[in-house]
Amino acid sequence: MFETLRMVFAGIGASAIICALLFVTILIGILVNAMIVLMAGPIVDRFVSDETGTAS
Repeated sequence: MFETLRMVFAGIGASAIICALLFVTILIGILVNAMIVLMAGPIVDRFVSDETGTAS
């Protein structure tokens, strides 16, 4: 009986660790993507204003 309980808790622990790693990976991906978008904003604005001929 304790062997089955031990296996259940091991499975729960392993799935919790995998979920935590997945959450952190997604969070870091979102943060890196947001930093790239924020840093590229002025460059994109300059490129678009040169293409349309309007200066802001």
